[in-house]
Amino acid sequence: MEMGGRTVNIQAMKRTTTIVVFLLTIAGLTAALAKDEPGDLLDRVQAFYEASKDYKASFRQVVTTRSPRRAFTRKGTVYFKRPGMMRWDYKVPDEVYYVSDGKVLWSYEVEQAVAYRLEIGDSNLFHALKFLTGTGKLTQDFNAHIGEPLESGLIPVKLLPRESERSFKSVTLLVDPATGETRETEVVDPLGNVSHLWFESPSYQDLPADRFTFHPPDGIRVQEVGPR
Repeated sequence: MEMGGRTVNIQAMKRTTTIVVFLLTIAGLTAALAKDEPGDLLDRVQAFYEASKDYKASFRQVVTTRSPRRAFTRKGTVYFKRPGMMRWDYKVPDEVYYVSDGKVLWSYEVEQAVAYRLEIGDSNLFHALKFLTGTGKLTQDFNAHIGEPLESGLIPVKLLPRESERSFKSVTLLVDPATGETRETEVVDPLGNVSHLWFESPSYQDLPADRFTFHPPDGIRVQEVGPR
């Protein structure tokens, strides 16, 4: 993971890129895009996420690398609370946690007994994460293209950055046209690796704020990452 110019872990980087993109979506990306490309679908997406403050779902992630050609499957639970709080609990195949209260992002790798602590404002992810607070001018950064409905009934909304973006090449949201809910996402990084997420059993009930705080367990190594 590249945090402030330091390499931490390639697999963690792939997870983090997907996490950031999903948060952009939930935090209001589609609401901003609707201003540029109005239509019934984007209007429904906008209305759905404007009304959603808390989110919980099981997820399945398949990462397909371009070279060498391999696929990895991961599973867990994601939690989100506006503004800016998130928690990703990876359980399969390895136990990894990403937790943020909106100011600090923790990455805790249980098997390695290490927790990385990152001040979000010091990270090269900040440009993306700042949209969680509604401060980004997203209509200047992305073009949206609505595709034809898939066999599943979902409609793809492909997002392309208008300027060079180090974290991802494109993002596709697979949207339920009846409700405006994003059921799947697909992220393509600059190297051509693809990360596809499926969300299952979503809940929009209130979540406690203390779920988004992290306290390193005794005996693990804590490493600060970011500019020094």
